[in-house]
Amino acid sequence: MTGLTVKYFNSGMTGAPQIANNWGDLVTMLDACLVNGFALKAIDTLTCADGIVTASISAGHAYRPEQVVEIAGADQPEYNGEVRVIATTATTFTYAVTGTPASPATSATSLSAKVAPLGWEKAFAGTNKAAYRSQNPASPQNLLLIDDDLKTPGYTTTWAKWANVGIVEGLSDIDTIVGAQAPFDPNNPTQNWKQVAANQWGWYKWYHARSNQYESNGDGGAGGRNWVLIGDDRLFFLFVTNAAGYNWYGRNAYCFGDLISFKPGDEYATVLCADDNYSGMSNYWSYPGQFSGYGLTQSLEFTGKTLLRNHTQLGNPVRFGLTSLNTNNSSQVCGRGPMPFPNGPDFSLWLLPTYVREESGHMRGLMPGMHWMPQDRPYSDQTIVDNVVGQAGKKFLLVRTQYSSETEGAQIAFDITGPWR
Repeated sequence: MTGLTVKYFNSGMTGAPQIANNWGDLVTMLDACLVNGFALKAIDTLTCADGIVTASISAGHAYRPEQVVEIAGADQPEYNGEVRVIATTATTFTYAVTGTPASPATSATSLSAKVAPLGWEKAFAGTNKAAYRSQNPASPQNLLLIDDDLKTPGYTTTWAKWANVGIVEGLSDIDTIVGAQAPFDPNNPTQNWKQVAANQWGWYKWYHARSNQYESNGDGGAGGRNWVLIGDDRLFFLFVTNAAGYNWYGRNAYCFGDLISFKPGDEYATVLCADDNYSGMSNYWSYPGQFSGYGLTQSLEFTGKTLLRNHTQLGNPVRFGLTSLNTNNSSQVCGRGPMPFPNGPDFSLWLLPTYVREESGHMRGLMPGMHWMPQDRPYSDQTIVDNVVGQAGKKFLLVRTQYSSETEGAQIAFDITGPWR
């Protein structure tokens, strides 16, 4: 079975890897969601009736409706592969198949299920370091380089924790970059990866352990962070809190991967969203989430958002901002719009395309899977909806995130049916 490229995961799923205040936790989570999958379970029986398979796991399973699960081990190939869960009980889940395989399924080895990964490759690895890339042949296969190791010299294990992140065109090993990279300052080429000044450990960062105040003021304490990841085989979005005990409040919004470029043959249309924080000992946070302007919810805000190169395919990186249909002739916040919900004429939720604009003004492309919401947080966090005008047959996951201050939330809609391109 093929075509189920879009998948979503969260920290509350049974067997999901946990992000806490440990160096390397982000790499462990990304390994599971991008490459390996998780929550492997032995299946007792697979039976099929009228194109619907019932998988029975007497010990209890780990799966939810709309999740994509990978089935393996059946002698009848119709049962195997990636499938979308339709319904569940405590000990069963169902999915659709094509054809009329023999029922029950037989196996020469054993039947198994696991939460299916996005299908990326971990191309290089080191201690709490990794480089991930898409395996889709249509992708330019630029890499996400991530260093979630203890920052040295001079850092302690009780301070804030983050991964230094960047886009790189190539690597010869986990520590040696080849070709273009973003972010990049030609006057300070190692700024994102090595300590080049006192109290400076990196530039573009994905935080997962931080209190308010400065990076030296603590890691936010023990416990699992709330996180959500949605993606396909070329792009993913990550939302993660900096401390345990938060729901959407305090979530940071990050992303990495390929947009849908308006330029044919675009080899550098790879995007990265992170926190842009060069020196954490001089930048003060008054609350545990992202600063105003970071993240993915504010229109034409360029902080912490970079493309590997601009549309000319030459030179250094260029920052980007997101935008959509302007419903109020001013700056927009996704999921905090002025449009009533439901919209009166069609009694509906509205979702709009999200465009990627270079800081120079050029429109580079579309952000796949991400839909701009001009209404104000119409549903609770992680609600799945299917009542969207013009989107018949599609389901959307509505993710809340913090923006601007400690009391303000926004919401983004993600297509979880796919495909995104």
